[in-house]
Amino acid sequence: MTTTTLTPAPVQAAENSPAPPEWVDWQVAHQIPGRMRIRIPRLNWDDEFARRLQRSLLRTTAISESRINAAACSLIVSYQAEVLSATAILDYLQAAIPAASLEREPDTSEKVGARNQGTWPTLAMPALTLAVAIAAAPLELPFSIVGGIVLAASIPLWQRVGQALTQQGQVTIDCLDALWLSYQLLQGNGVAGALALNLAAVGESLRQSKLQQLEDELYLLFEQEDAEIHWLSDRQRFAPVPEADREGWLDSVEKTELLQNLKPVAQGAILPTLFLSGTWAMLTGDLGRASALLPLDIGVSLRGVTPLAVVSALTAAARQGVYIRNARVLEKLAQVDTLAFTRESFQDLITPELPVSWGIPSQCIYFATDAAAVEGLQEQLLRQGKRVAWITDSGSDCLAAREDQVVISLGRGDFAAAADVILHSHDLQPLGYTFALARHTLATAYESLAIATLPNLLVVAVGAFWGLNPVAAAAINGSSAILAELNSLRSPKPNPLENGFL
Repeated sequence: MTTTTLTPAPVQAAENSPAPPEWVDWQVAHQIPGRMRIRIPRLNWDDEFARRLQRSLLRTTAISESRINAAACSLIVSYQAEVLSATAILDYLQAAIPAASLEREPDTSEKVGARNQGTWPTLAMPALTLAVAIAAAPLELPFSIVGGIVLAASIPLWQRVGQALTQQGQVTIDCLDALWLSYQLLQGNGVAGALALNLAAVGESLRQSKLQQLEDELYLLFEQEDAEIHWLSDRQRFAPVPEADREGWLDSVEKTELLQNLKPVAQGAILPTLFLSGTWAMLTGDLGRASALLPLDIGVSLRGVTPLAVVSALTAAARQGVYIRNARVLEKLAQVDTLAFTRESFQDLITPELPVSWGIPSQCIYFATDAAAVEGLQEQLLRQGKRVAWITDSGSDCLAAREDQVVISLGRGDFAAAADVILHSHDLQPLGYTFALARHTLATAYESLAIATLPNLLVVAVGAFWGLNPVAAAAINGSSAILAELNSLRSPKPNPLENGFL
């Protein structure tokens, strides 16, 4: 087995504290190949130490996952057993754990402080509402109390409806939800309304919490100076990323083709749904079956599914030393069918197994000899309608920004070059994982959309034609949306032989 030596970054002491890192009591409680549990009593009472240690472990790509259980005083570390020996991990922890006791926390409050607000606070009222609605029958609570509590919990929903009508001048999916909730309350069905509000709040809080966690990790991986980053080897390190790029990670999701195509469909279905519901009420004379059409929601991807899938993928790539500029670049990577290298010297870096991992036929791999050849090849591939990934080793190659191509840099030259993707291993090893990650993310986004949409369509159809208990409808719709969000967080595990660790 080939092993890699881990070298901790220089210890950064707190201000006015020149003393070396203090001794911290820790021991290995349990270990198996690829995973070990470390007992650190200090984790139970020192939250700052736990946070600094977690941030420190995130900075190295060798540790694939780290989790702290403060109550059990334990740190659980996962690593690539095929690449790193347990001794190398222990040597690293022996330096990193004491260093965390004195390391100065970087000031990121201005960058992520605004996103730290509003995570999970909206669950209390919906949860209380659901509990009261369920207990109303055995406790014989008057419906005026139950309905009032449900209405109070739905205030954010009505606020969104008002903002959409007054500020945007359009009817949104929240309007349909508000009408459905109103009908349930008029029918005295507080449980269905409370359950729908509760599941919606859980989904929203889960979405915001995971997005914040993933974005914070992205900031952590790319905000540091090189001297503060843990070096995995002489070939692997993170380069600084322009502030403008970091600020646009989540906003760039709106520019993906998936959302651009889905947004008009989702918005355009709202008014027809209202019309169809009214028509169905007149034809059947059954307001219950007509109201079953109102929860129709084919735009769930706009809110959570696609953003979670994209940010999860960007973070997974960053853990492997691959910088992807934004969501649109990730989407274009999934569509690449041709590789073009700006120099013939790249042939020396291509081993026999690499083209197989790229998933691109050998006849679709090109090499240019000089700048003129690059320009000519660009025009040729453009005429053929190819989706091209250009591989360059510096920022000096003149590659015009085009919608049909992606520029991938090995990062040997100017890191500030306008590359869409940077491979910080300085070789082609991570390229296979990068393509696999992009394709997997796009497939996962569509899969998650199906997980949320198909049950919703089924519930609407059954409710409209045969009638369906509103509680069951709310449970199915809310649960499928949450499952879709959880499914969006799946990222393929990297093959250590394809990611430059050896």
